[in-house]
Amino acid sequence: MRYLFDTQALVFYLEGDPKLPSEIRDFIEDYENRGYVSVITLHELVLKTAKNQLELSNSLAQIVLYLKEAGVEILPLNHHHIIRLDSFERESYHKDPFDRLLVAQCIEENITMLTSDTKIPFYKKYGLEYLQYELD
Repeated sequence: MRYLFDTQALVFYLEGDPKLPSEIRDFIEDYENRGYVSVITLHELVLKTAKNQLELSNSLAQIVLYLKEAGVEILPLNHHHIIRLDSFERESYHKDPFDRLLVAQCIEENITMLTSDTKIPFYKKYGLEYLQYELD
């Protein structure tokens, strides 16, 4: 299965946070599955660390190197994703612009979103596939 980490899932995975359920960690580490991280997520990490809202054990450069070595693909943002984003209802259920862009990427690229966000199922009507988990 092809899947895209949302930002929280990526941070919990990289930091070894025990809140990420072991079955999700096993899913991520299963080589039959193909992981993706959006440039949107990397941008969000930069913003949150710059504002001291998030502390990471490694630099962004080290994280990207680790992801590439682990076979995780960095997904760029393109105009097709923005057009998909524009198709969502104006008063969308989810107000987080980063998550809305991730959803648009997943729909456009036919990638399953890996998330614990309870607002994400709203986008199923747009064709979003997601793997939702509860935090431990």
